[in-house]
Parts: sequence; C-alpha cells; structure tokens
Amino acid sequence: MEKTEFRVLIKHCFSMGKNTVQAKQWIEKCYPYSSPSKATICRWFAEFKRGRTDTNDAERSGRPVKAVTPENVSEVTKLIMKDRKVKLLDAAIAFDGTKTATSR
Repeated sequence: MEKTEFRVLIKHCFSMGKNTVQAKQWIEKCYPYSSPSKATICRWFAEFKRGRTDTNDAERSGRPVKAVTPENVSEVTKLIMKDRKVKLLDAAIAFDGTKTATSR
C-alpha cells in the first residue's frame, strides 16, 4: 500500500475522532506488516490538527536531478579524448554537473 493511501486512512481516523493509539491499532488490524509507525501517525495527526487537508507530499526545494543521457556521456567522452589530461572537475564544470556524477 502506498504511503498516500495510509495517510488517507490516518485522516479518516482523525475525522472519526480516534486518537493516535486507536488509529495505529485500527490500521494494524488490516495491514499488520506494512502499517506506518506510531511517530508517522502522530505527525500526520498534528498536521491535520493544524488544518492541513491534503495527504500528498509537499513540494520540496533542492537540487534538481540531472539526467544521464547518451548525449551527455558522448560529450564528456569527446572532451576527455580530446585532452586526456583534463581534470574531472573541469569536465564537470563544462557540463554543469558534479564531480561525482561525471566520474561515473
């Protein structure tokens, strides 16, 4: 079961007036091997008490994931073949990547 589906169940328990212990017991009856932890249930109860109604993940800021494409690999290979003494960091900077990702 997906975590968003568990959140809907937690929200249902919250709406019915159950407490976190009752919610944990109720969810564990149906999903004994995959139920969320008590801490997760408590965190979502707190979110719902604050007025949150959405059960989906919130958007997060952070570094965007760069895709490794055949074109990128080809370009890095060409750069290295052109100048065998090129530093890994220079290749990473040239293609707006990280040193670790470029070394793969």
